Amino acid sequence: MAYTFGLAKILVAEVLATGLMPEASSMTKIGEVFEDSGSLEQEEGESTEFKEEGNPIPKVVITKAGKITFKFNIMNVDPKMMADYIGGSVGVTSKEWEFDGKTKTVEKALFIQPEQGVYFKIPRASISAVLSGEMNQSNLLTMNFTVTPLSPGDGKQSVLAGLVSELPTG
Repeated sequence: MAYTFGLAKILVAEVLATGLMPEASSMTKIGEVFEDSGSLEQEEGESTEFKEEGNPIPKVVITKAGKITFKFNIMNVDPKMMADYIGGSVGVTSKEWEFDGKTKTVEKALFIQPEQGVYFKIPRASISAVLSGEMNQSNLLTMNFTVTPLSPGDGKQSVLAGLVSELPTG
């Protein structure tokens, strides 16, 4: 039995054309995850029941799984990260984030590893990010990420999960 808690690291890499998961050694840390901001949610999904007229007991039930969404906030926000995940660019001489209001579509491979328990690998994910925070002494500006797994290709799995204790060390 595994108990999953903590968020040790989130690694990202470019999506591979093969639809496979990149090796963890080729991935980079996305940033510093703000404490207690990580979450995973799987929607209920849908069930369709087919019944014989006059009989309340279904003859057939077809179910569809609900989508999985990962959310987390990064606390070490900088202009490059804003350009990479929200849109816009970083000025060559000014080094400022230059945003024209047009967001971009970002797809990356992600490896989400907790301190203990079940890790998640997503070979192809849609990432959206927004800035959020209170500008005062007791809070931080964060970039809030929402990650939705996408199909990496025919015959390929969109989410892989295993036990942290079974990951190779080193």
